[in-house]
Amino acid sequence: MDRVDRLLALVAELRAAAPEPLEPKALAARLGVSERTVRRDLELLVHGGLPVRTDRGQGYVLTPDPAPPALSEAASLTGPLRDTLSEAVRTRRIVRLAYDDQSGHRTFRDVEAHGLVTAPYAEYLVGWCRMRDGPRMFRLDRIGAAYLSGRGAGARDLDDLLAALRIPLPRPPAESSPRGPAGATRARAWTLDRVEHVRSRLREATAEVRSGAEGAAALRGVLGHLAEWTRWQVAAIRAAATGDDPVLEGRRPAFPPEFDAAGPELPYETREQMIQDAMAPRSLGELARDLSAVLEAVAHWAADCDDALWEEPLPDPRPFGAPGPPRPLADLLAGWRGPLAHIEWHLDRLTDEPPVPPGADDEEAIWIVDRCPLQP
Repeated sequence: MDRVDRLLALVAELRAAAPEPLEPKALAARLGVSERTVRRDLELLVHGGLPVRTDRGQGYVLTPDPAPPALSEAASLTGPLRDTLSEAVRTRRIVRLAYDDQSGHRTFRDVEAHGLVTAPYAEYLVGWCRMRDGPRMFRLDRIGAAYLSGRGAGARDLDDLLAALRIPLPRPPAESSPRGPAGATRARAWTLDRVEHVRSRLREATAEVRSGAEGAAALRGVLGHLAEWTRWQVAAIRAAATGDDPVLEGRRPAFPPEFDAAGPELPYETREQMIQDAMAPRSLGELARDLSAVLEAVAHWAADCDDALWEEPLPDPRPFGAPGPPRPLADLLAGWRGPLAHIEWHLDRLTDEPPVPPGADDEEAIWIVDRCPLQP
């Protein structure tokens, strides 16, 4: 192994043995090097600050890290923000946040702190928001201040927390077993939180473009596509669940007669062009409100529908072709091929520029959504 790997292995061996000492001979044998190399590596590590002491006749001992001092409630307001959040996670306590959303609106909320996540673009506090009564991720750069309360947070089911925060990928699962949480109450709560998470992402994407960021044309094309396809997906799922006729929610524009009459027989490319043409006269705000109205209707229906619908697998209506294998309602709405995953798939790809139709003027072109997991 190279020197960096050897130093990593050396520290790992010492930590695994602590508080018991390890003789140089034993360390050398485990690492496959000479005792001289072990001693030289340890000198380097000790010089760099590794707390190792030598016990005569016994070997080397890694001194355990001292427990961090308890952070008082007053100190949580005056010290580094990250220290306060780390302490809340470590001690499972409730932290009160002054949190600014994308538009700059500030709220004050109690959060049960469960973890800190570092991503390439930001750091997040993962927790259970008591104001929203659900799991949330809070960007650290939007937390203005944090106060560590004396109240314990208790334990949460980590699987449920991560399931509610994950972004489902639009691809088939490895196996055919249901992916939504079991039980009507949990499945309903999980789905409603997924709806709210997607609505929040839509608000942020729209607010970012309105604040002057690039990408307005791409967002317009995506929102028009999503409004109509989500409207259809939700109506089809509800009809499959209840046996009633499909109900198309939101503010649907006027389409040519053949748009609805042709049904699945209308080619995807033709249907998408008709959608973009019908949505073109609308402003960005109108498109966002249309999609938001569809999602609001989803939330109302999911909150009020019969518990029995969450218990048994239901037919999986597909945009093209025969229905898919039966799946639970939570999975149909929020799983890998459902309307919520479809929305997030396109939001994740807003940085990609869709093609401009041939012969169109760049300033007046309709941006076409040419890649979509719903395509046949």
